[in-house]
Amino acid sequence: MMLAVVGLVVYRNSRPQKMTVGAFWIFPVLVVVLTGWLMWTTLAIHVPGVFLAGGIASIVGLALGIPLGIARGHHSNVRLGERPGTFVVDPSIVVMLIWLGAFALRFIVRMYLPTAGPGLLATTDGLVVFAVASLVTARIIIFRKYQALAAAG
Repeated sequence: MMLAVVGLVVYRNSRPQKMTVGAFWIFPVLVVVLTGWLMWTTLAIHVPGVFLAGGIASIVGLALGIPLGIARGHHSNVRLGERPGTFVVDPSIVVMLIWLGAFALRFIVRMYLPTAGPGLLATTDGLVVFAVASLVTARIIIFRKYQALAAAG
């Protein structure tokens, strides 16, 4: 299952993405849901202090991920598609690598250090929140670019 998700992310982010306005939000919603599930698994292991450490790491992840998403969104080339309500976004290998790296590091820590303390477990969650925050923020900026193009065209 996880390899299928990784393969899909690599494939979709390695070429220009032609999409409709509705389909543009499917991937970020899936990633947010997956992230929520991962965070819930951290809380389910009942390590003392992991809730507070995870909250702090998530806030740091948001604080660092949002500016990256803004930068990625502003540097993304967006153009209108051939049909109304469609657009094309050029690929971003950097965001894909950050997202994959965050999930890979989390998987490695959880697999090989199952008794890690709350700080390390929270750090992996913070990395995932960082990746998701950058993805969602970039999508918002890209969507605003599309709206401006559609209004002008």
